[in-house]
Amino acid sequence: ASDRAGRIIGLLTRKRIRHQGLWFDTRSSDFTPSVRAQMFWGGYESAETRMIRSLLRDSTTVVELGSSLGITSAHIAAIMNPGGRLVCVEANPRLLPGLRERMSRHTAKLNVDVIHAAVTNHCGATALTIAAETVGSRLCAAPRSDEYTVEVPALTLKEIMLRADIAEFDLVSDIEGSEASFLLQDPAVLANCRRAVLELHATTI
Repeated sequence: ASDRAGRIIGLLTRKRIRHQGLWFDTRSSDFTPSVRAQMFWGGYESAETRMIRSLLRDSTTVVELGSSLGITSAHIAAIMNPGGRLVCVEANPRLLPGLRERMSRHTAKLNVDVIHAAVTNHCGATALTIAAETVGSRLCAAPRSDEYTVEVPALTLKEIMLRADIAEFDLVSDIEGSEASFLLQDPAVLANCRRAVLELHATTI
């Protein structure tokens, strides 16, 4: 999954890559060569995708925190019931146009909302440091030499649920440790969560 391998794969596939059964156009600069290689070999978000497909089949309402490139979002959409509701929450403003475009290609039979926000323990605004690699972006104001910081909307999971008018739901979350904002500080918000797929990280709150 090196950058060199990703560049070769991009040339051979014209950057149209099949990932665990779904096709993606990866010509956008959102996709690094390394990510293209990981997708081609099936390693990109592989555990998350397997769990989504095995645990969330026939979901009618899914909230996804940290939609990023929209790869897991597309896999969620593929197993949801027609007419279902998918709410994608993403903090990185650089990824939003591509996320919306990719969602439009995979969610024709669903109702989709894309919410620009970081999930935190408060509502308002927060600092997000944008890294060259999407997985390197993080909630802090300490950029390295090749990074920059922007202010983004901050919402609690409870507020997201209120704004989207959601009651019972399934949850997918990969927000690099910010799950602590609800798992530890407001667990009651999960009272109506039927099933959840979460990637957990060592974190401080």
